[in-house]
Amino acid sequence: MTTDLPLVTALINTYNYARYLPFAINSVLAQTYPNIEIVVVDDGSTDHTSSVLAQYGERVRAIRTVNGGQGHAFNLGFTAARGELIMMLDADDMWLPEKVERMVEFASENPEAALMYHRHQNVDEKGNEIGTPQPLPLINGDYRNRFLRSGGTWWSPVTSVIALRADHVRKMLPLPTYAVREGADTVVTDCCVLTSKLASIPDALTLRLLHGSNLYAAGRDDMTYRTKAIREADVRRIEWRVFSLAQIMARFGQKLELDLERNGWRMINLYWLGRASFLKMARACLLSPEHSISWRWSRLKWVMATKKLYAGER
Repeated sequence: MTTDLPLVTALINTYNYARYLPFAINSVLAQTYPNIEIVVVDDGSTDHTSSVLAQYGERVRAIRTVNGGQGHAFNLGFTAARGELIMMLDADDMWLPEKVERMVEFASENPEAALMYHRHQNVDEKGNEIGTPQPLPLINGDYRNRFLRSGGTWWSPVTSVIALRADHVRKMLPLPTYAVREGADTVVTDCCVLTSKLASIPDALTLRLLHGSNLYAAGRDDMTYRTKAIREADVRRIEWRVFSLAQIMARFGQKLELDLERNGWRMINLYWLGRASFLKMARACLLSPEHSISWRWSRLKWVMATKKLYAGER
């Protein structure tokens, strides 16, 4: 019976994505797992999101709020969720039908993990696959010490693959909102790294749509070249994330101390921007604990080769 199964909250946050939202909601309604509530936080959309949500009636619990960013939407959604597990979904992504069933079973097998996740497959608007499933490295168990040693570096999972234990995530609330209008999912996953074990499935159970106007990923999926403005934004996002994370960890009675000169992605961007030396960047790249030595060396060569693209840009 449905009532014998753990309730799962499918939490969708959306902002002006009415054209994609039905695909996300319908992918939840098509799940093989029967005991799911759908909560959609509409973060002040000005398009026809409200009329889209109205078509679903009682099948979707909609929360309308002023535009406050992803952290603000998460604060509302995490508080409203009634499920034992909260599974996140961006409004422009889709779940494969067996995703929730698989993750509920996986969560029961990993009771010490507050964060469970799986890989995603990038697709274009025609459904064509782009690249291989990500993230490439997967983390299982206790990653806290390696996270700290690497300045907070790890290939964190995207929003639409995350499954959280509701009782654990509520200890993080409220998420700081002034610094996390984007990337609040990473603040949450980082906090889970520091406060619990992780568990991951290698299969891709989510389709992540790349459409050129993704609120976070726009301009970031061309790994050959990204504008200096995007590089600067990436640096600020990392610094804001760590600042926000320190505030949340204080609620757990822990002081967060990270050496950001060990953060690989921050130092790569600063190197391309001409604000970090080669030696500092290379040190951060080569010390990254989640990748093999050969992968670290390959990335370092790619970083050096890419730097010339920024030589003439102002």
